[in-house]
Amino acid sequence: MRNAIISILLFLLTMSCVYFLNKSVISLCDNIEMQTEDIELNIASDKMEDAYYQSLELLNTIQDNNVLTSLYLSHQEFDNLLNEALRLSTYLVHKDSAEAHTSLHLVKHNTDHLKKLQAPNFENIF
Repeated sequence: MRNAIISILLFLLTMSCVYFLNKSVISLCDNIEMQTEDIELNIASDKMEDAYYQSLELLNTIQDNNVLTSLYLSHQEFDNLLNEALRLSTYLVHKDSAEAHTSLHLVKHNTDHLKKLQAPNFENIF
């Protein structure tokens, strides 16, 4: 009886941790998507300096959530996102709008990919 109760409690603890981490990853991805849309508007308006400062905020957001997210996600997926955000800020410093657009869309793609990985479906389970 005691082993059954411990097993149930561990299962509930695991499920609550997965639920919390899943919600935090999805909210991080939503936050990144909003920031990338703002950066894209500034690049389109040729406000490279504003876009650069927003890209630094994006980079800080990703780095601040590195510990919690890296526990739950694959390091490779999260490192790809971090590397692209770093490239984005570098391209914006040099005022290269074509490469900045490319890097920005890669950040968006990686963010969408991370959100799709969090969806509970048969493809992600198997």
